[in-house]
Amino acid sequence: MKLLAWNLNHRAARRQLPPWIGTAIQEHAPDILVLTEYVEGPDHDLFLANLRAIGLCNVSCTDQPGHENQLLIASRDAQRRHELLTPAIHRSVPSNILEVCLASIGITVFGFRMPAFEGKDRALKRPTWSWLLDEAERLRGGSALIVGDFNTAPGDSEANCGDCLEKLVERGWQHARPTSGYSWRHPRSKTERQIDHIFLSASLIRRKVEYSWGFVRLAPEGRSGKVGSPDHAMLVCEFDQVSGTAIAR
Repeated sequence: MKLLAWNLNHRAARRQLPPWIGTAIQEHAPDILVLTEYVEGPDHDLFLANLRAIGLCNVSCTDQPGHENQLLIASRDAQRRHELLTPAIHRSVPSNILEVCLASIGITVFGFRMPAFEGKDRALKRPTWSWLLDEAERLRGGSALIVGDFNTAPGDSEANCGDCLEKLVERGWQHARPTSGYSWRHPRSKTERQIDHIFLSASLIRRKVEYSWGFVRLAPEGRSGKVGSPDHAMLVCEFDQVSGTAIAR
């Protein structure tokens, strides 16, 4: 199977998608699509129709309570959405978390984006990570993957929760990390960071994983950091399911 995860950089606003987004997704022909920083815009229905046209007929999307980002998961397989009890940490957390089970193959997809907590909210990153680690423990025994924008890179300080990526691995998750490249570059300092990740449970076997910036050839604003145009690489992962069962509810 192939999974594609991508941060669309909508920054919580109801923007129209650049017309080349659908083409960029279609070129990778994913079985599972996870979009972070997605917000339902005026072309939402058209975008869903375009996904259906390339075989991604099943879609779940979080609600947008106020000025917040959403998370969308599309798949070829039918989905069963799990309604999570999200923590009352910050208003940005609930709409950035989505869990679905792919019905015929029993794989649970847990989509996640860590809010970019800043200023007085910076301390909220640690409790959000703690909640995610608890959810990961619930999912660990079945066929599952946790994927998205964690706003945390390998080697980050403990103050920036870099140790939490290691904790997922210590608890039995496979970090399907590309051997090279980066998923985001700071627009001013040009610092390159790997902050988009996928973690696989033991019953899933990674075959290939990469950060892909190939979409930049479709549009001059690609990788520019311009609001409304993706400023993250696509995270593309091919994997196999060896064994496992659906997560018990």
